[in-house]
Amino acid sequence: MVNIYLLPADEGEFIWVRYGENMNYANILIDGGTKDSGSEYAQIIEWIEKNGENIEALVFTHIDYDHLQGAVDGISKVSAEILKKVVKRILFNTCRAISREQKQMSLKTGYAEDQIKGRKFTGGYGIEDAITLMDLLKEKEIAERVIDYVVSGMELEWDKGAFIKIISPGTKELERFLKKWEPYCRNKKVTSYTTHFDMIENGLEELMKARLGSDCSDNNKASIAFLFEYEDIRIAFLADASSSVCIKGLKKLKINMPCDVDILKLSHHGSKYNTSDSLIRNLKTNVFLLSTNGNGQHVPNKAVIAHLLKNACKNKVQLACNYDWWETTYHGKYFTNEDKEKFLYTNKLELLMLGENGIKVKDGLNIYGEWSVQ
Repeated sequence: MVNIYLLPADEGEFIWVRYGENMNYANILIDGGTKDSGSEYAQIIEWIEKNGENIEALVFTHIDYDHLQGAVDGISKVSAEILKKVVKRILFNTCRAISREQKQMSLKTGYAEDQIKGRKFTGGYGIEDAITLMDLLKEKEIAERVIDYVVSGMELEWDKGAFIKIISPGTKELERFLKKWEPYCRNKKVTSYTTHFDMIENGLEELMKARLGSDCSDNNKASIAFLFEYEDIRIAFLADASSSVCIKGLKKLKINMPCDVDILKLSHHGSKYNTSDSLIRNLKTNVFLLSTNGNGQHVPNKAVIAHLLKNACKNKVQLACNYDWWETTYHGKYFTNEDKEKFLYTNKLELLMLGENGIKVKDGLNIYGEWSVQ
């Protein structure tokens, strides 16, 4: 059995994977959303400990605040005793490790981890929160459990026969991130998504012809993305990774493509710069996870949904969401009447609002938007 909890995390991302059989489960926590998710992050760790289970890994995919701050806040609320008892390993790329593994000289100004002192939440896409996280892991006495260099091609076997296959980042992406961390420290402004509100007036069928872009953000390209495999279940967790980097990672692992997956977690909250026709065709599924509250009417990009439909497996797309952004953020105007007639009313596009009751993908695989495990 695998249960995926796509937890509401504002504009961010916070995913809990619970897998196993016969009341013998293991857990993976992927990112932690914005700071508002901190209390829930702590509650889940404490519940796992109380239930006698382990956390196979805390995965911190990259340094963006909307993935990291909730985890940092949550870990600060959990005792060192509990963390040392349940957390087996932590996946998180650091500048020091990238330099070590790639045998690069440290920057003249030193490692990023050495430059910034003191704890603070910037609210931006900086490395300060990563420094806060590393300091916190030392304080909680679990810093030695960090796998600090995670790169495509790695294959990890975890408890109960689960396999983790890393498809992003590549060595080049980590090298670029190492060289360009400094602008993230200087820039305290949150990087905005490109507006696409004018696209809403266009129909999905028309947007199938629109071009999807390529993410040029070095911190997104350095995102940890991976395939999770357990028994006959395979799920692609793409964080904010670049579609081209993921394709290269699949090739590096010598995975036959197209590769069937049961679920694909869309990269970067449905941004048009992180999904491509090639990726959709090579990670074949009709079930997609989308984590966003709509983020100021900038995501999800409507062209992405159009391209999911264009390349639809089984002639159908199921889009599982942790917010009903199409109603609340877009005030019911995201889809045109023609969209509704051609795709929504015919169930070629199913918008699934996740909750506590969950949705069955297939035998042994369920997805939820809230957690209420017994």
